[in-house]
Amino acid sequence: MEIEKRLLQAFVTLAEAGNYRVASERLFLTQPALTKQIQAIERVFERKLFIRGRSVQN
Repeated sequence: MEIEKRLLQAFVTLAEAGNYRVASERLFLTQPALTKQIQAIERVFERKLFIRGRSVQN
């Protein structure tokens, strides 16, 4: 299984930021573009990697 570097960078940045808006700004991407990258890596691992939603608390 080979994962593109940009997808790994998106994963790491989102994990560090804990927020799609912040991560997308750091990556110079739109939020929908970041979401698509995260969905692509989730398809590789066949599972959700992040909990989404406004009501999620840290």
